[in-house]
This record gives sequence, C-alpha cells and structure tokens, in this order.
Amino acid sequence: MFKAIKRKILMGILVLAPFGITAYVFYVLFRIIAGFMFPAVRKIPVVGDWPLAVNYLISFILAIFILWFLGVLASNIFGRTLFNLFEKIFVKTPVINKIYVTIKQIVGVISSNKSAFRRVARIDYPRRGIKTIVFITGEMVIAGKKHYSIFIPTTPNPTSGFFCMVPEEEVEKLDIGVEDAMKMIVSGGMLGGENRY
Repeated sequence: MFKAIKRKILMGILVLAPFGITAYVFYVLFRIIAGFMFPAVRKIPVVGDWPLAVNYLISFILAIFILWFLGVLASNIFGRTLFNLFEKIFVKTPVINKIYVTIKQIVGVISSNKSAFRRVARIDYPRRGIKTIVFITGEMVIAGKKHYSIFIPTTPNPTSGFFCMVPEEEVEKLDIGVEDAMKMIVSGGMLGGENRY
C-alpha cells in the first residue's frame, strides 16, 4: 500500500515538475525585468503606496514598453545615429571599452542565427578512458598544429563549464545535433541518448 502511495506521489511530482520549473523561470525573469523600474515606480506619488504586487506589475509593463521603444528607436536612422554616437563614446573610454566590446561580441553571437556551438564531439575528460560530450566552438593553429576550441558543459546547468584547446586528433566528432546533446547533458544522460554514439 505504501509503495503504491509513494509511486503515485512520485508520478505527481514528475507531472508537476515541468509546470513548476517553467513558472519559476518566468517568475525569475519577471522579477529581473520589473526590478529595473521598481525603485522609480515606488517613488511615484500615490502609485508607490499601492501593494507591492501591483507596483511590480506596473514596473514590468513599463520595462517592456521601454525595451520596445528602444527597439523602435534603433530601427530608424535617428536612433541608429544616436546609438552610434554613444557607442563611439564607450569604445574610446578606457576600461569601459574592454567591457563593452566583449559584451557586444557575446550578445552578437547569441543573437545571430548561427549557433555558437558548431558541432558536438567527444573527448577524454577528466582522464583518458572517460568520455565527455563537448561542443566545438572554433578552431585555431597552435605551434603549426590544428586545435579545436572546446566548451565542456556541466550537468545539469550547461551554461557553465570549461573552455580548452584540444588537438584535432584527440577530438572525436559525433553525428548528433546540438539539441540532442543538450538534452543528454541537462538530464544527466536520461534523455537524448537513445542512439548509440
């Protein structure tokens, strides 16, 4: 009887988990976006005295409106001229220019249609004999020898990981897509590993 109850509870958790995690991610994004405008909204007379939930909702709507307005501004000649002027100031300012250029390059890669991960591969890591799924992000020549730029993601959070340069002969390319590889990494091998690699 207890086993049956335990099984049903586990089934309920598995059914609820995708909804709960999705709701939590949306909640975090909502708080981050609303957080930009929240201090200003709290200082508005009368509105600042309203319940926190209402202030957060107003902050979220204002933040989305501002982002939309910036998008519209950036799509016309006047807006592009204005943004280019600010960009020149940032690029010519010491210290700030390094941060700005780096962030712009990262955002450019993320927002482009091309995936930052060119191909899925496998290497021996953390020691020889243990296989780890990695992503090839580029290639370079070091001391006359071809190397691949490799990103080694962590489980279950593939947004963090390690970068290394591995000789071409030590990288075993796999015939699977980036999406399937991501499923394997996030799930700890429970998903996306139906095929033999």
